[in-house]
Amino acid sequence: MIELISRRRRQILVHSFLYYQLNQAIIDDVTYDKWAMELYQLQINFPKESRKAIYFEVYKDFDGSSGFDLPFTNPDIQNIGYRLLQYLEKNKKSF
Repeated sequence: MIELISRRRRQILVHSFLYYQLNQAIIDDVTYDKWAMELYQLQINFPKESRKAIYFEVYKDFDGSSGFDLPFTNPDIQNIGYRLLQYLEKNKKSF
């Protein structure tokens, strides 16, 4: 459960960075909202695991409604976002 919570947190951060900082939406709003609400429910249903997962402090008050206020300026998150965009650009013919 800790790994799933950590994965969702990273996904929300990366896609918030892409959307709010770079104006690039590479997933649709339905997928983002699904991930955000899943994360919200996971944090409620598994509070001990949530505290052990990465970025706990960032997501303490996260309610799933928006990623606008998340600290997506973290260089690791930005690097993942840029690498994802590069990957998609390189492989767009196969999509």
